[in-house]
Amino acid sequence: MPDDKNLNTVQQYVGDMVALESHIEEAIDRQLDEAKDHPKAAEAVAQFHNTVKAHRDALKDHLQSLGGSESSPIKSAVSSLFGVAAGVVDKLRTESVSKLLRDDYTAFNLAAIGYGMLHTTANALGQPSTGQLAQRHLRDYAQAVQKINQIMPDIVVWELRKDGHMVNDSAIQQAVQTINQAWQETSPTHTGGASTPGATTRMG
Repeated sequence: MPDDKNLNTVQQYVGDMVALESHIEEAIDRQLDEAKDHPKAAEAVAQFHNTVKAHRDALKDHLQSLGGSESSPIKSAVSSLFGVAAGVVDKLRTESVSKLLRDDYTAFNLAAIGYGMLHTTANALGQPSTGQLAQRHLRDYAQAVQKINQIMPDIVVWELRKDGHMVNDSAIQQAVQTINQAWQETSPTHTGGASTPGATTRMG
């Protein structure tokens, strides 16, 4: 069993992720209406919103099971970083659906590395159930990032056409292939590097 110091550290890290997920959920909640004009974007945002809410609720329950609470102090440096990063989602907001998803992409990658850190910390300090939860949430965000990779070119071309540009529709599939190739060719398994559980995502 982990000692009190180990448990307290894990509680703090879980509390940090509760705060981050709550920030992201609030931002995406406001996107549900903003993305409605593009079917693929609207579907993706709704899915992201459900995922983030589920993450937040699962983390709250897990934190309670660890004996912690949302009111417990969280590390000020990490809390400040999360607040600034979550604020990026709002400050960069425009009427553009593509930029909306770009901001989500940024937030999701922040959450992903946060879960990578939580996964490492939990397993290092004897809290495997927390590590397993972090791994599940990390995988969800890897999937969300990949979802954006697949639909972003279509959204960009759609917006260009709305702005009156003459566009080459073949650019959509070309861009998807280029994005996928970049992630595939730089993944640890492709380049021959070692991979570890929870660290096989292809994200920037």
